[in-house]
Amino acid sequence: MTRDTPRESRRPRGRPPGPSRDPAIRRGEILDAAERVVAESGTPITFAQVAAEAGYARTAVYAVFPDMPALVDALAERHMEGLLAAADAILTQPLPVREMLRAIVALVCDFVDANPNRHHLLMQRLQSDESLGAGVVGHHRPLFARLSEWATEVFESILRTVDADPALARVWASATIGAILMSAEDWGRDPVRDRAEFVDRLTAFLWPSVESIGGDRFIGPIDLPGEHDPGPVRDHATRRPRA
Repeated sequence: MTRDTPRESRRPRGRPPGPSRDPAIRRGEILDAAERVVAESGTPITFAQVAAEAGYARTAVYAVFPDMPALVDALAERHMEGLLAAADAILTQPLPVREMLRAIVALVCDFVDANPNRHHLLMQRLQSDESLGAGVVGHHRPLFARLSEWATEVFESILRTVDADPALARVWASATIGAILMSAEDWGRDPVRDRAEFVDRLTAFLWPSVESIGGDRFIGPIDLPGEHDPGPVRDHATRRPRA
């Protein structure tokens, strides 16, 4: 071969040449690939793994998600919509708050049990990616953050309904959601108790805090602002006098 002989063209990495993929389709395919990587390999995951599973070059993945936290946030959004809709449905029931609390504990436990690897990813205690450099790690907890935001609205509604100061709603919410998520994860690793008994005992542990802010003084429904946006909390809960 002489210097003037054209080199054989190489096919670029990733999908073959052709019409550009619709951005929404590409985004969905990347998220689907990330789900499969997590289910099969556990965590942490890397862009290289996700790109290989999706059949894209890493540059194509970075074009959609600039970093791993952005990809994890998108996975969280995908699952949180259904989880929060189910939690909201519990709050629409004319139930005592303790029964609502137990139903929410069971709901979150079901979510954690359904895919422990996914739960670990969305909790993101430790996530690393080669793009950040060797030994560089980040802390990111989208599942905990979103559930805490939702629970803050719930506690604010309860506190306003019983004419109490809602200033501590976020503290109560973070403590409650953290206890549920971490307890569910621990139970999943070592289920020493029957599932129903575990849910009952965790509810009993959490209830005194909810009771202390007036949770025993009314029954549902608990009305939250639409779509979880900031706004005035309407008090549609039915008050119930103490015995």
